[in-house]
Amino acid sequence: MAQLQSYLAENASPTFALPPATAAVPSISWVGLLTEGQTAGTTLGNGVILPASSAMLGGPVRNEYTASLPGSPTVNGYPCLAVNRPYSCKGIARSTTSPTILRLTTDAPVVEVTGVAVEGSPFGAIQSLIVDGQLVPSKVLSSSRGLGGGWEAGTVVINFGSAAMRDIWLQTGLNAAYIKIGPDDTVVAVDDQAEPQLTVVGDSYLQVESASYGGGAIALEIGARLGIRKVAVDSIGGTGYYNSGGDLGNLNDRLPGHAADGSTIYLIMAGLNDYGDLTGSPSEIVWPSRSVYESAVLGYMQGLRAAQPECLIVVTAPFCPVPPMSDSTYVASPATNTSGLGDFLYKAQVHKNSIQQIAGPWVYIDVLMGTGWLNSSGATGDVTNLQWFTGGTPGPGTTATYKPGNTNGGGGGGYGGIASIPIIDGGQYAQAPDVAASGGSGSGLLLASTLNSSGALSVIYPFSEGNGYTSGSGLPTISLDPTYAIQPAVLGSPTIIIGINPNGEYPLPSFAPPGTSGELNNIYVMLRTDLTHPSPVGASYLSSRLAQNIFEAVMAL
Repeated sequence: MAQLQSYLAENASPTFALPPATAAVPSISWVGLLTEGQTAGTTLGNGVILPASSAMLGGPVRNEYTASLPGSPTVNGYPCLAVNRPYSCKGIARSTTSPTILRLTTDAPVVEVTGVAVEGSPFGAIQSLIVDGQLVPSKVLSSSRGLGGGWEAGTVVINFGSAAMRDIWLQTGLNAAYIKIGPDDTVVAVDDQAEPQLTVVGDSYLQVESASYGGGAIALEIGARLGIRKVAVDSIGGTGYYNSGGDLGNLNDRLPGHAADGSTIYLIMAGLNDYGDLTGSPSEIVWPSRSVYESAVLGYMQGLRAAQPECLIVVTAPFCPVPPMSDSTYVASPATNTSGLGDFLYKAQVHKNSIQQIAGPWVYIDVLMGTGWLNSSGATGDVTNLQWFTGGTPGPGTTATYKPGNTNGGGGGGYGGIASIPIIDGGQYAQAPDVAASGGSGSGLLLASTLNSSGALSVIYPFSEGNGYTSGSGLPTISLDPTYAIQPAVLGSPTIIIGINPNGEYPLPSFAPPGTSGELNNIYVMLRTDLTHPSPVGASYLSSRLAQNIFEAVMAL
């Protein structure tokens, strides 16, 4: 623990901010057309190839990268690798993965990454970099040729413009086969074995994107704010400690997989989808007894501690995106929840009680009602008694002491994000063009495009909707890369996400952050319009606050 404390004291941001933005932004692009075959282009001719499995590369869970992708794709003779954590759920063999993160130390002015991306994925191939401790704006490369599925092989070229020894951290949307540098460039083995590693386990909250990172944004932003570069993620939407999310695997099922990460810190963000188990076939909810559910929560924490006796285990209360439900009398299954509390307060109590029954070091963070963090030494902090998500529509009869839930309450989408880019004429392309946004009143908008089978632009997908945009002169200008255009598409004006319930504050003084009564309804900006998942703004908010809580709790151990 002393080693972790020393590392965080030296490397975490004092304000728990993301790394500073770099002034020297490299150009990032595809090397020519994507291919459906097993070859990809290069700009480096007889350059030096470092297979994705090379010991010269650093990054998280390096031992878990295997040639395990469906169809076992290869590019130019090299297998494409992905993190593969096997487990089983109800007797069915399954596996989880983690974002592809590689670290390279080189003086190369040009670095190429070769691998495969999913054809037609609306997310494209996202490239996020931290270079010498500075954040490079994310680049989304469209990865569609209108084929409707399968793997697209390609090479991403990152051109820094000059030779200099650089520490390059890369999250790539490719399943990488290899990295390539010039024949006269130098590469130094990355020595990050002694650095702490963070594994974050949970549900679809860990699958959201931000303006700086692809899937796993909350986890990756927490790591960046704490100065931790080795971050792994195990996320399956709709799952929990007991809920298998349609037989995909609950946390106990997946424990043998991510426990093998051997991480310094395990952050467990789950419980939103508990406690009923949604089965796959037939699809129905199976309600456990109270003892069975509570045993599942405690059993997971005991199992993780047994597998990793010395790691720091951080457990959060369940997030509740509809604040009036968090302290209400709403109970989904009275046969399971006999506690006398509403479901979310009950689940939070189970999480807290369970972690207190295992050996330290551990940290509990109340993301529900804001009662702060508690560590295994008995120290506490960040006690505000204010919900992390605030706002919503009060249910009938709401008073300061009676707060019934309103499942239709809440807000979302009011953060000035871009909902869509209308396509007036799809034109025709040999490959989906990259999409750039400039100007306007906001920032953080990242877009990718896909083609239909005729090569026409079929959709422009907001990978990150951005924030702060307004109608009229506040809208961004959208442009398409003409490189692969046969007949350019014609686009309409961007449309802004319409907020839900912008004036539906939950009017109780205890919910207002000190001195900022206008934030009574922060879920209006923190949530997407689905009223469940964090917006890009929300992802950054949650990651910064979690990073602060983890730092303070660790330093107090």
